[in-house]
Amino acid sequence: MTVFSNVKATLASAKTIQSEFSRLAQITKDPEASAIFHECMMEIDDIIHDLMQRVEFMKAEELQYRNS
Repeated sequence: MTVFSNVKATLASAKTIQSEFSRLAQITKDPEASAIFHECMMEIDDIIHDLMQRVEFMKAEELQYRNS
């Protein structure tokens, strides 16, 4: 696997984790736990944003990744 593939896979995993935090925040009955899950969801949003920027940078810098 290339570094680019690993970064894209990590991005996909982060999006899955974010969705799971969102789901947990919605279904939990404990308001404190719900707030914690929501906070985690918001924090991982920053990570997702950084990973998306990295993917775009890699596409711009490496010709081999442009069509990925």
